[in-house]
Amino acid sequence: MKTIVYVSGKIETKNRECFVGNQKVDCPQSGKAFSTAGDKLDLLPQIPSLEKRSDPTFFIILFAIIILFSITFIFKIKIFGKTLGEYIKPIWYFILISIAAVAWQYLFGLKIDNSLMSIRISQWVWEICIAASAYKLIKTANFGYGNLFFLGVLYSFMIHGLKFTVRYLFY
Repeated sequence: MKTIVYVSGKIETKNRECFVGNQKVDCPQSGKAFSTAGDKLDLLPQIPSLEKRSDPTFFIILFAIIILFSITFIFKIKIFGKTLGEYIKPIWYFILISIAAVAWQYLFGLKIDNSLMSIRISQWVWEICIAASAYKLIKTANFGYGNLFFLGVLYSFMIHGLKFTVRYLFY
């Protein structure tokens, strides 16, 4: 019977042995464990079809999402009884803070080497902005569960879409 062990932390290799900090752990058995130099782990299997960039596909999807939200905004299409402007207008500054937090993560947060605490704090900032947005919209604009669901979708597209785009274009 095989035992599965969870180890929290970054796995490093020294002399073909695996360590998390100073604790020796079993090396992963799936995929190629060591590079030719013997000091780097490759935990994921290689899938050649996923290793090439597909710029046309990325930009088609990106522009389709932008066009979809633009049409929704311009033609004042109602989603759960509210237009996109009714979602954005009362909380525009929370949206800007969230976007600034994401930008800060990539411009400065990744360069600070303190066990990624700075990245966690910036994530807390945009999480607090989402919670504050939901609270404000519930109290001031009579939002229900459907509206909150769409608010989550909207923030997901903004925050994670921005992160995905930055990673795709610059990393």
